[in-house]
This record gives sequence, structure tokens and C-alpha cells, in this order.
Amino acid sequence: MVSEVIDTIERKDYDEFAERFAARINAVKAIRIQNDRTIKGIKEIRLFMQTATGTGDNAGASLTAPTRGGKTTIIQEFRSAFMPDPEVATEKMPIVYVETPSGTGTSSLGMAILNALGDMNPSRGDGAYKQTLITKAIRRRETKLLIIDEIQRLVAKDRGRVAHNVSDWIQNLLNQISGTCGILLVGTTRARRIFRRNGHLVGRSDHHFEIKPYAAADDDAADWQLYRTYLATFDEKLQQVAGFHRSDLHKLDLAKRIHAASRGYPGATARLLQLTAIQAMLNGDQPTLSREIFAEAFDSMWAFSDAKAVNPFRTATPPRIEQVWTEEWEESFD
Repeated sequence: MVSEVIDTIERKDYDEFAERFAARINAVKAIRIQNDRTIKGIKEIRLFMQTATGTGDNAGASLTAPTRGGKTTIIQEFRSAFMPDPEVATEKMPIVYVETPSGTGTSSLGMAILNALGDMNPSRGDGAYKQTLITKAIRRRETKLLIIDEIQRLVAKDRGRVAHNVSDWIQNLLNQISGTCGILLVGTTRARRIFRRNGHLVGRSDHHFEIKPYAAADDDAADWQLYRTYLATFDEKLQQVAGFHRSDLHKLDLAKRIHAASRGYPGATARLLQLTAIQAMLNGDQPTLSREIFAEAFDSMWAFSDAKAVNPFRTATPPRIEQVWTEEWEESFD
């Protein structure tokens, strides 16, 4: 009887804890800031899509950035404008999004694309047959842009070898759908090896988009001000959706530390701010994001990476990027 009472009390505590923080944590995770990098990326992709069809030319493009560089936000925001209305029945799919399967071959990538296109039996046939089915489906669906994400999976982590058969298959697909649909290849910086080592695919790609990090305070005053504006906007959003007090994220000392921790990339910055906000809730529901909580979040975020040399929130003065990081993120994760 006593154990049943204890269990009931503990379950009640768990439930109250979950109810107290779940909605706020989900609100923090859902924060998306339209910074200048995001806006520029969306504009470039929209322009590419609108000019990729109707000329008869092959139209391929790439979007690359380091892990947590901000690619996902750009793609999500871009796709959100083309989500189908559930109340309207239509076969049209202007945008088709697919992730490159792990250890992919031509057949598995073809199956993934057919599945995204709503094919009822995407596993039938080999890679060449699937390519024919994809071409027909794209024309039937009036698809204007095919987005293939996680394209770095075509590059072996250990030796950097490119799956040439798959990149050649993508090149052939470009030929098949020329004038009808463009292809946007999205991936981490490792994906750039595909374009360097496959001259034919590079030749077919008109646009190579890269997400640039924000410059440090001493390198570009105007770009640094944009970064501080981004931090201030995020600060306001945390107050609006999660009930935090103002943390003054844009103030010089803290802004420099956040910049060094994220290398200035908007995606890594957003992820760090989100993790720190969540940590603040779990640390006694702190009203602001302090340096100490940032230090905990940074350690958690990069717990399995050997690239970091110091925690920028534990140093006496704000360090520069090269003092925090000993190697590229991509290499540390590989």
C-alpha cells in the first residue's frame, strides 16, 4: 500500500514536471528567425526554380554548409510556401523533397524519390527503370524542383570516395527532366567533393549556393552588427514564446562568446541558444540565459566532438574562433 502511494506521488511529480516545461521547450525548439542569410538563401533558390524550367537546358544547383550551418532552416522555410492544402485534392507537387538514404545506390535513391512522388510501388525495377518512372511522375505531377538532401552521404567518410555511379545517375536524371524540373542538391561541406571529382555533374550545375558565417567583430563591422541584431531578435522571441526575461544576448562580451562557440553560423547559433534556453528551464527555471548556463549547453552540444579546444563561456575574456576550435566540425564528426 505504501509503495503504491509513493508511486502515485512520483508519477504526479513527473507529470507536473512534464506539463510545466513541455510546451515551453517545444516553443523554443520551433523558433525560426528570418535572418539575412536565410532570406538570401530562399531568394536564390526561388530564382533558381523559376529559371530552371522552360529553356530546355539542364538545371542543377547545390546548397552546402557545415553541419549546423543553417541549411535546414532555409530548406524548411522555402518548402513551407509550397505545402499542399489538405482541403484541396490535387496531383500537383511543385516541390518534391527527399533525403539521400544511408549507403545509397541508384536503386535506393530512385526508390526514395519515387516514394516522395507518391508512387504506389517504388521498389520495382533497377536504378535505370526507376529513373524512367521518376521522369514520368515529375511531368505528371508538374514538379518544378526536386530537392535531394543529405547528398554528402554519397561521399565515404573514411576515404572521401565519391559514389560516382550515383552522381552519374543524378546527372542522367538531370538530362531526362531538362526544361521540366530543376534539381537542388543539399549537403554538408563534404558534399563539395562530389562536384570537384565529377566534372560532368559540375558542368551541369549552374548555381552553387553556400551559407557564409557571420564575421567577427574585428573583421567586418557591418556583418558583425547583423549578427548582433540576429541575437537580439532571438532574445525577443524567447521572451515572446517561452516567457524568459531579456538576456541581452547582443551585448558585446556575450555576443563574442556565442559567435566563437558557433563559428558565426546562424544554424549553430540557433541550436546553441535553444539548448541554453532548455538548460535554463531545467536548472531551476532560470529567467535569463546566463554565461554559466551557456557553458553547460556548449559542453552538451559538443560532447562527442574532438574539435573544440576550450569552452568559450569559461574563459576570462571572449576567445577568437581559432582558439575554440582545433579542426573543422565535419572532420571531427567523421
